[in-house]
Amino acid sequence: MTLFDSFLANGTDDTHYNLRLADGQIVSIMAIPGEATVGVYLPDEITTPSGDAWEQEDHWEALLAAGDEPVDGRYFHEVPAGDVRKLIKEHGGEHADQSTPTTDRFDQAVTDGTGTGRRPMLRIRLADGEVIAVKTDAGDCHADVYLPEAIEPPAGDAWDQEERDLQLTRLDGRPLPGRLFYKVPATLIRALIRKHGGEHADQTNFA
Repeated sequence: MTLFDSFLANGTDDTHYNLRLADGQIVSIMAIPGEATVGVYLPDEITTPSGDAWEQEDHWEALLAAGDEPVDGRYFHEVPAGDVRKLIKEHGGEHADQSTPTTDRFDQAVTDGTGTGRRPMLRIRLADGEVIAVKTDAGDCHADVYLPEAIEPPAGDAWDQEERDLQLTRLDGRPLPGRLFYKVPATLIRALIRKHGGEHADQTNFA
């Protein structure tokens, strides 16, 4: 039985449970046992599928509803289970690891800030081996983020303030070609980190 099947059979206790897809995207599902339709959050990175099944979009629900870390994006009411299965299949199926990807290092940076020392940008190694860097003030809900060339910025106005002249290095001194984005909402950076599997368990070796 897949995780989605278990949501359909057992329900989600009137909340939204995250479902991690094989390509790293995370959708969020609310289901009632035995019902043929579910509520679905889609992150902004997933294009809304075509068809009548996705017409009942609620622009306010994504802002107001609470749950198991709801996905930032769009919410759809009463989507037939078969259409959700099709979407899951298009993204490679369910990810083998359904644990929530960790963002502890980034979360700490948002809480405490990254300081103003010799390396004011905090390097974070992601689970897939890529390295990003962030700079933020304590308690700020936005951060500057440096993405290596291998990571495409998500679509959206939040990534419009781009700087290509600044070039960082890895912690071992090797170049880290990429570009800097100013004042990106922390929630979007957190979503990007999760899409890449979360933070790497080893944050000391960047070679």
